[in-house]
Amino acid sequence: MMRLFRNQRGVSAIEFALALPPFLVLVMGAIQLGVIASARTGLQHAVDEGARFATIYPRPSNAEIIARVTSREFGLDPAYAQAPTIVQGTEYFVPYTEISMSYSRPLNFIVFETRPLTISYTKRAY
Repeated sequence: MMRLFRNQRGVSAIEFALALPPFLVLVMGAIQLGVIASARTGLQHAVDEGARFATIYPRPSNAEIIARVTSREFGLDPAYAQAPTIVQGTEYFVPYTEISMSYSRPLNFIVFETRPLTISYTKRAY
């Protein structure tokens, strides 16, 4: 019986089996964090480009601004992106155009999926 306890064969396989699940969760978390960071950057870029486009003269229509925003987005899965909304108004007698957009996506870890994480961005152009 003592000979069995001294036998070291197979120990590394057991250690690997114990260390693999936490390592995979850590790697998948890092990948999902990168996906969300890329989506946030793409969302900000698209809305910023739309706000920049809204300030040119003559003023573009809302449809043209929406087309500009959707053409400039990157890193976003179209299935999870909401269409941009445009609000026009005045503040202190100065007209402005406010563009908002949201992106709601669940995080996918190999064995489970989380509730959707929502990223929103709003830009006001005078």
